[in-house]
Amino acid sequence: MELDTDIQTVAKGGFHCVLCDVSVPNQASLEDHLKGRKHQKLCSVRESRRAQEEHSVFVSGFQRGTSQQQLTDYFQRFGPVAEIIMDKDQGVYAIVQFGDKESLQGALAQPQHSMEGQRLRVKPREKKEFKYTPKKKQDVGKNPLNPELLCQVATVAEQMQRVVEVSELPESERRVRELLVAMLQEVFTEFFPECKILPFGSSVNSFGIRSCDLDLFLDLENTKSFQARAKSTAEQAGEGQSEDARSEDSILSDIDLATASPAEVLELVAAVLRRCVPGAHKVQVVSSARLPVVKFSHRELALQGDISINNRLAVRNTRFLQLCSALDNRLRPLVYTVRHWAKQKQLAGEKPVATHRHNPDVLITRDPEL
Repeated sequence: MELDTDIQTVAKGGFHCVLCDVSVPNQASLEDHLKGRKHQKLCSVRESRRAQEEHSVFVSGFQRGTSQQQLTDYFQRFGPVAEIIMDKDQGVYAIVQFGDKESLQGALAQPQHSMEGQRLRVKPREKKEFKYTPKKKQDVGKNPLNPELLCQVATVAEQMQRVVEVSELPESERRVRELLVAMLQEVFTEFFPECKILPFGSSVNSFGIRSCDLDLFLDLENTKSFQARAKSTAEQAGEGQSEDARSEDSILSDIDLATASPAEVLELVAAVLRRCVPGAHKVQVVSSARLPVVKFSHRELALQGDISINNRLAVRNTRFLQLCSALDNRLRPLVYTVRHWAKQKQLAGEKPVATHRHNPDVLITRDPEL
């Protein structure tokens, strides 16, 4: 029993069992925990897993649809086979557990394995540190981009296409986002006449991933012109405000878009989201950011979004990426693959180890050497 590595002393007093992820206040409680059912069971499971790893090989290369019995019949020539664990989802690899180490060594010593005309790849099973996972996390499905699964695909091109299929934004999500943009356009036009809601970024640049944020640019140039025309008409008529600009729902009378600061405009945008967009919640103005935005979530659609007012360059970058994707069908698999690699290396994702000015898609499409 590995008590030295399983038990850690807590700085404020007490102990923490790494194996069970449990903290106890004192030595007596620790002794009770070590004798308890949970700790004893996990120790037993860990020892069993280690024994299985030491007696097992990883096998791939056989034909899809190969049965457990066929693999058993083949590997029994090296010694007793205790268990065959098949990959249920894809049927492209298996774990073969032998009854003793001598049988395992015999299988690994064989220079080449072949079954029904297919050359098999046989290697020692990867040894992994045992870690207790609560039941609520065990329900999560197997990661289809697991390196072991991805390596079973025949060619690099097929591997890259697999990354695209698993990662790309589904058509259903894309349609939902289009409906939300249309609704926002309708609502904001009531308050900012002739404005435009323009989506940009991952949702529309053809490199979107599942559950990515919805980035929006609120173009108010036409609204500024509308407000200027309305003001000019009112002055010419000798009135305080023209009929076109007067509305009980209008907020343009409260602000001059030509002279207002971005923070003031964003506060009005946030007010519209809170009061007039069904399902919008967690609305927050982030005026201190390098590019001020209004962040929001949509309860029914379960997505997050940002609205900016000074980000026209991002819209043009999005159109540039759309054009690049349409010109060469090799680009999307390349971008998705580089992004997946960067995430695995912690160079991109929710908590990158460094800050980068450009995303992989922009870097790739702007480097002619790639």
